[in-house]
Amino acid sequence: MYTLLIADDEALEREGLELMIRHMMPDTFKFLHAENGRRAIQLAEESRPDFIFMDIKMPGIQGLEAVREIMAKLPETQIVMITAHDYFTYAKESLALGVRDYLLKPAKREEVMNVLKMLIDETEVSRRARNERLEMQEKLSQLMPLAENELSLMLMLECVQEVELEQLAQLLNLEWRKGYAMVLSFSRFAPKEWESFQLVKKDVFDAVKQFAKPNLSCIVSPIVGHQMALFIPFPPGQQGYSQRVISLEWGERLRDYVEERFRLPLSVGIGSIQVGWDRLSQSYREAVRVCADDYDIVSVRHYDDITQSSGQGTISLNDEKKLLDALLRQDKQETAQRFNGLWERLEESEQGHYSRLRGEVIGLLVYLSRAAQSGDGAEIIAALGKLEDRESLRQGAKMWLDTLIDGLQAEKERSRSHVLQRALLYIGKMYKEDISMEQSAEYVNLSPYYFSKLFKMHTGENFIDYVTRLRIDEAKKLIVERRLSLKEICFEVGYKDPNYFSRVFKKMTGITPSEYRQQIDQPASPC
Repeated sequence: MYTLLIADDEALEREGLELMIRHMMPDTFKFLHAENGRRAIQLAEESRPDFIFMDIKMPGIQGLEAVREIMAKLPETQIVMITAHDYFTYAKESLALGVRDYLLKPAKREEVMNVLKMLIDETEVSRRARNERLEMQEKLSQLMPLAENELSLMLMLECVQEVELEQLAQLLNLEWRKGYAMVLSFSRFAPKEWESFQLVKKDVFDAVKQFAKPNLSCIVSPIVGHQMALFIPFPPGQQGYSQRVISLEWGERLRDYVEERFRLPLSVGIGSIQVGWDRLSQSYREAVRVCADDYDIVSVRHYDDITQSSGQGTISLNDEKKLLDALLRQDKQETAQRFNGLWERLEESEQGHYSRLRGEVIGLLVYLSRAAQSGDGAEIIAALGKLEDRESLRQGAKMWLDTLIDGLQAEKERSRSHVLQRALLYIGKMYKEDISMEQSAEYVNLSPYYFSKLFKMHTGENFIDYVTRLRIDEAKKLIVERRLSLKEICFEVGYKDPNYFSRVFKKMTGITPSEYRQQIDQPASPC
């Protein structure tokens, strides 16, 4: 139902117009009456009517003046002027104010009907458009956190997607292109404590996001493993050194906030300032690299501080990444070659400082260990920390690199073996039915192509030969038991055609099922 305000100084005009409209369009309007311009303005402000029929000539505040007042406060209200012939020039003036139409007194039924239908149609179109716009805004607001997560993960993982970094930044209305990364690293826990952390992880994420976003206008990543990242814009006009100090202060605030609220120990690493979305990934890697550990002198560390004080800039992040890539690909030869190149640079830069050289190598190995998810590096620190000469250190580091690769390969084999065992158990239950390789691959959530390669590699047979062997072995057992006829055995082991079963049996054993039964029935010849 729509609200229609009729403003006219003659009561009979108002009542007659209402009666006409009620008769033409029943149950369509709620009516309001105003006897002058002042009352029309008051009712419009109080009730916000959809439509107004306004007489031009009224005592006190005139119709046009009332229109100006109402349109200034309620610009979406549809107004139709009602005028006598003598005031037609005023009606034309009203159109310049935004009035939708005008009617001449005495208004005819058809004219009133046409005007109202036009107003209703336009209002419905406008409402639909507004509702669609609001729905789109609501959907967009729901997508914004997902877009923020996607952008932050692309920066953290340096992955390539169909949507580029710049496109996601535009979607999020991020106009800055200069900034830095801050990584929050929650300490590794014992298994029980880690389970407890998983329970509060959502609360930690929400709390950090609510604390950081209003203050730093940053992008907040989800918690990945035991870390989350903030990508923070660099304020224009700020000096690099002063911004470093400010970022460290914010790191301290975040650490204090998390430790006080959740009783969780937290380390913070901060990367250098970079220009461009693609370069923010480098700031993130820097922040990860300097994330404080329990044995560090501070728990909030800035990459620029660490490189200035300890020379950790000797090895570039790009070289570290290439070494890690070779390690994750389990290429021992390339890993050894890249490590040798880094070792030569470290040894040259740390001449006469063996303890610093050892610290650099240990730090590099701990970084690789954690990136490969092969423990927290405590064993590496303990083993390499005892070595007192350069050659032992170099050989020990290479041994640990081989150990990390062996561990990755073993884990890969364990994973493959587990998947294959599940597949074999499934096939062992289902081989008497109409089972296919595609069904088995889907059961263990692998593509048929990859499953067939993995199956052949571990069993030495292709899928069909393996199932056929199971069926024929079972058929031989049933023949020996003598409980079933050969036809019944054919159906029991998964074949629907006895002739086809006989051909497969002969191909696998060299004889037909009947001949196999005859061999069993024949008594052993005397020696």
